[in-house]
Amino acid sequence: METTQIEAKAKEFIDALHALEQGRADDANQLAALFAQNATLRNAALDNKEAEIKGADQILRFWIEYKETLGEVFSRFHHVIASDKAAGLFWTTTGVNPAGEAVNYHGSTLLQFGSEGKIEFFRGYYDTRELVVKSDS
Repeated sequence: METTQIEAKAKEFIDALHALEQGRADDANQLAALFAQNATLRNAALDNKEAEIKGADQILRFWIEYKETLGEVFSRFHHVIASDKAAGLFWTTTGVNPAGEAVNYHGSTLLQFGSEGKIEFFRGYYDTRELVVKSDS
């Protein structure tokens, strides 16, 4: 794929993520549809569990849980870098979780695309300590 096509695919991902963040968990279908059937998804939290998510059904579930866990958030993408097969997205996510606590974390995401234009590999990098749920002691 050409770099301009990858940039367009990255924008499609960002738009679908924004639709999910501003909508309901049901809106996860739009985002999950951007992934290949056999795609792999990894992030820092999954690394801590020595786990990865593989396949369309698990990826859909991941995005539903993302919405349910983070609540009312918005991801601002401040840099997008593209090559002929991948895009690097640099972002800050802010908002309020379902418990009413502030959410503020930042990181980067690698999207690798197959020849059909679907995401084959997703890798999210962020500091998991920024997402620790605080409790009253």
